[in-house]
Amino acid sequence: MEISFYLSILAILISCISLIWSIYVGCRDSGNIKATSEIYYFDMTGYSEKPSVEIPYLKIKAVNCGRRPVILSMFGADYSNGSWGRSYIEKEVGHLAENEIYEKTFNAGDSDTMSPDGEEAVDFWFEDTLGRRYKVKNAKENLKKLWGKN
Repeated sequence: MEISFYLSILAILISCISLIWSIYVGCRDSGNIKATSEIYYFDMTGYSEKPSVEIPYLKIKAVNCGRRPVILSMFGADYSNGSWGRSYIEKEVGHLAENEIYEKTFNAGDSDTMSPDGEEAVDFWFEDTLGRRYKVKNAKENLKKLWGKN
């Protein structure tokens, strides 16, 4: 085989690597929200006569892992009867640049964890100004713990 065959194979490999790299950089260049939830327990032992009283609360964190800024417009919840509700986030608070964090804390029975009809929240999500929804990781499990249903 001639050297031109090997050069054409090398050129194809280099162009494939270049295409994959361009796709990777293009995907990284957009905004991307990673939302997680964690359950914490507030120790009320010093404030109560009962031994070892712990009150659970839920902390939700949204981090912009992308390069472009993202403006979160809504925080929403899905309820046990199939309906959903939302609350709007102020633009100054919801504007997340690269690696910025938005945090929110909930107790059982808050307006975001219960619907006006008294239904319990079963899942959480964020929505940005472009209409993309970002589900909160581990929200279903942590909401069950918050409601005491583990």
